[in-house]
Amino acid sequence: MDGSSKTGRRFQLALICASVALMIAGCATTASYRPEVDSMRAFLTEAKAVGAETRAPEQFAAAEACLDWFTHEATEFSPFADPDARIRGKCQAAFTALRNKMAAAPVARIPAEAVSPLKDIFFDFDKSSIRADVKKSLIENVQWLKAHPTASIIIEGHCDERGTGEYNLALGQRRAKSVANYLVAAGIDAKRIKMISYGKERPFATGHDESTRKLNRRAHLVLQ
Repeated sequence: MDGSSKTGRRFQLALICASVALMIAGCATTASYRPEVDSMRAFLTEAKAVGAETRAPEQFAAAEACLDWFTHEATEFSPFADPDARIRGKCQAAFTALRNKMAAAPVARIPAEAVSPLKDIFFDFDKSSIRADVKKSLIENVQWLKAHPTASIIIEGHCDERGTGEYNLALGQRRAKSVANYLVAAGIDAKRIKMISYGKERPFATGHDESTRKLNRRAHLVLQ
């Protein structure tokens, strides 16, 4: 009985040691390609922050899918070997395509018909009230409209990307209305003014920080 128990304990100990060895080997192998995975993930995060999903949607989706594929292959399907060379090659090609597309794509595109001699009016987050610091722009818009009495305008209301689409459409409409009310009160005929809200659907600038969001919270005045 004593000899049998000792043999059993030695066998269990051997199994434990073997399991630990395999785990260590797996961790060591994983660590060898982890910097590559981390590098791809960091690049995707930066690309997304500057609007890759809209500036290069196909290339971004391909690179994102490749990162998932590479990660699963390396950490789950083949944890004790380097990732398949074909997968690595496809990922490198996908990320190169994304870099090239991002380098060629403009940061922001504004339709030619949206260019206007009138100045944009900017708003605080989740606000539609006229700020004191934009009064000068409004006064200049009034002066231009009075100097061009046959000109009619569309006031577009825009928002940053935060909030639901429905909420931002309503907020954009309130912003356009605030500017229209100011112009009418300053003597511009209401018949010369139309309003429309695009909510968050037509951003002026791409990005997800305050430096770009503040450019998207605006009323844009377009000549008809």
